Amino acid sequence: MQAETICVVGVGYVGLIQAVGLASFGLKVKCVDLDACKIEMLKKGVPPIFEEGLDEALKETIARGLITFTTDIAAAADADLFFVAVGTPTSERTGNARLDYLDAAVSDIAAVAPQDAVIVVKSTVPIGTCAGLQARLDRDHPAKRLQIVSNPEFLREGTALKDFFNPERIVIGGAGESARERVRRSYAAFEERGVPMILTDTSTSETIKYAANAFLATKVTFINEISDLVETVGGDIDQVARGIGLDSRIGPQFLKAGPGYGGSCFPKDTLALATIGRRHGVQQQIVETVIRINDSRRFHILKRIESAVGDKLAGKRIAVLGLAFKANTDDVRDSPAVDLVHALLEEGADVRSFDPVARLAVDHRSYRQCDSIAAACEGASAVLVATEWAEFKSFDFAAVEALVARRYIFDMRRIVDVTADWVPRWDIERIGSPLMRASL
Repeated sequence: MQAETICVVGVGYVGLIQAVGLASFGLKVKCVDLDACKIEMLKKGVPPIFEEGLDEALKETIARGLITFTTDIAAAADADLFFVAVGTPTSERTGNARLDYLDAAVSDIAAVAPQDAVIVVKSTVPIGTCAGLQARLDRDHPAKRLQIVSNPEFLREGTALKDFFNPERIVIGGAGESARERVRRSYAAFEERGVPMILTDTSTSETIKYAANAFLATKVTFINEISDLVETVGGDIDQVARGIGLDSRIGPQFLKAGPGYGGSCFPKDTLALATIGRRHGVQQQIVETVIRINDSRRFHILKRIESAVGDKLAGKRIAVLGLAFKANTDDVRDSPAVDLVHALLEEGADVRSFDPVARLAVDHRSYRQCDSIAAACEGASAVLVATEWAEFKSFDFAAVEALVARRYIFDMRRIVDVTADWVPRWDIERIGSPLMRASL
């Protein structure tokens, strides 16, 4: 059977990984995005996001002539399969996902797509969205017989390309069997390896995505609450996490005590799921509690830092090591580190930050992003390790002892090696542990 001609609309984080991944299997992929600057970068083989291995994979697929980039959807008018991966940000007014970008993309595709084309929604959307899009296409373009399929992504930032090539499952939801099968064939390489394929309806597919992220967010929040208990009653939160994570019914992932979840998915998706539940009269009480606890996490950390530096942050210099919401990505969306930077500035602190990849544009006279750990630590009354970058874990803080105003570290990620030679000369506080006072 002849391979489908593939178009990916929206080459942001999800779309670019999808496009490069499919092209790496030898499929020809046309990419469309309205951002002309992004398209020009991609044509030159320069990805607009940081993701391990993406730079090399992009260049390779371009060199093989398997992937092209354009701002003109008409250039993809011969495509049979359109993957849509545009943003669905949270509406500040409703708390639900905004669908204006998705609606516009589907309308643009429908205008140029040939008969019997399949439009595959990769974007995370409220339950029932794909059914609504199908009804709209049936009404507005009946002769084209266009079909909508839901195909949610389960990528983790920092390991997204690896996740694409090693999926734990692929979910394909659609009203028609033929449309589902056509999407399934685009993942033939995975099916040959035995990757589970879940073929279902669109609403079930959409719910799987929200439920998965909400459950993982719940695990993060659960271990953080347990870490608060351990701080008070004593114990080792890392051993607690290991002890429960070895239970195969629970598993070890997402049981790392820290500042709470962030990024582009968990905050948005938990809020959307809670909003959907309230709208349908089925309140998602667990999810709503998770959101509330996670939001309060930053305040809890801020108060601990205030107490450590003398209750007043005004005029104190604070070094923040890490801005990305997790290591190995440049994504600062809903990052706990960024939330703390803003909170510290509101309290009158002088903030200096360093991140090896991520950048933060803050127009504030008391904020500066530095180009090294040492520069960020100079004159600091407190050093916050806010992202679990490997270079922070291995950093010898003896190198900045003469630079800081006070030898105090707040380890938000529990990555600092507390057995290092320099540790006895510092006050160190960690999520899930009481303050370790300097012995010298």
